[in-house]
Amino acid sequence: MSPTSTLPLSDSPYSLLMELARGKVNQFRNFNADWEFSGLKINQELRDQLAKSTLEFGKAFSNHDHPQQEKFLQNAIEFAYHGSDTLIREYIRQIFDIRHQDNQPFETGLSAKVSKPFPASLTSKMEQSFNYMQVGFNWKKIETSQGNFSWSQVDQALESCLATGMEVIGGPVIQMTKESLPEWLNASSSTASQYATAMARFLDTAIRRYNGKIHRWIICSGLNVATEPAFGDETYFRIACKLAEISKQIDSSLEIIVGVTQPWGEYTASKRRAFSPFIFTDNICRAGLNLAAIDIEIVMGSSPNGSFSRDMLETSKLLDLYAVLGMPLTLTLGYPSAKNQGDLGDSNFGNWKGAKTPSTQADWVESFTSLALSKRYIQSIHWVELSDDPDSDFPNCGLFDKDWQPKASFSCMEKIRKTHLR
Repeated sequence: MSPTSTLPLSDSPYSLLMELARGKVNQFRNFNADWEFSGLKINQELRDQLAKSTLEFGKAFSNHDHPQQEKFLQNAIEFAYHGSDTLIREYIRQIFDIRHQDNQPFETGLSAKVSKPFPASLTSKMEQSFNYMQVGFNWKKIETSQGNFSWSQVDQALESCLATGMEVIGGPVIQMTKESLPEWLNASSSTASQYATAMARFLDTAIRRYNGKIHRWIICSGLNVATEPAFGDETYFRIACKLAEISKQIDSSLEIIVGVTQPWGEYTASKRRAFSPFIFTDNICRAGLNLAAIDIEIVMGSSPNGSFSRDMLETSKLLDLYAVLGMPLTLTLGYPSAKNQGDLGDSNFGNWKGAKTPSTQADWVESFTSLALSKRYIQSIHWVELSDDPDSDFPNCGLFDKDWQPKASFSCMEKIRKTHLR
């Protein structure tokens, strides 16, 4: 996914390639100038890449021979993307140098969501790779029919997490995906009030069951995306508020987090929405809910629940935008190690530097986790799944495969924890 610049309405069509080149070259130039003004040291390699991308775009703009112009535009985009990658990595390196000057580890939390118990032999590995644990909930599997609960898998996953001796985060308790919402929910909830009541009962039951073992909760995620039933954005916003209020009524000392998915707003392309994800988040922040943080979910390249793939500079821009709201942020990250078999739309969500493989997943982990750690306003980073699960919201995104064999990405997490975190 590549940005364009802001375009006014026009009677004549724009050239897509021209506007993609203009948008990316301008983004690269603007971030380079802003960060250099703020004290970032710009090396000669970056200056050369900036000059090349600008020159190629200038050639394209002044050349009206279509094949030649297209070649210049493609060159400009390539140089701008390569330069953007160099720029953001240099930014991260210099930020890390500054933050490590006092020889103290970062306080940022790092965890992965445990949806099923892991082998006891991996407990020491968890302690070496994370400083928090996170237990996942799948409402669809837990409450298979209304009022009938089966908590055994969550109980076992929680025991695995507690065995590490680390603090455990719970959630998301309610995830707005077809893989996580029970099938009976829509059939039994003809009104928004009934829908919200069913959610509130499940959340209340979950928190009361594990209160004392879990103090920090991601109570819901994805209400900003929800379209079915068609209650409208305002109603789903009010449901999020109600869930937060209920959580605090159970125990006022609980740390409550509300999650926002697809933070670039891909879902708004298919249906007109009252709220963008940023406006939804702003409304949550202004609602007086006494939240501990907002969780921003960035799971790239995974359809249908993830976000389109984007580069690190575009992601940095997004995170800085949400930070303006003044609410502490946590970050849920994910990227698949293989294409989701049978899903023809998977390629539409893009790839990170080539086909989805364990190697490219490891590169993504190292790159985007490092980016998140460079942002002081991010409290904690949660990897979306510890191990692969065919019923997951995000297939193939685990750090382990379904048989608990570690992928290359798990070694990256272990290295990041050892290098930067307490």
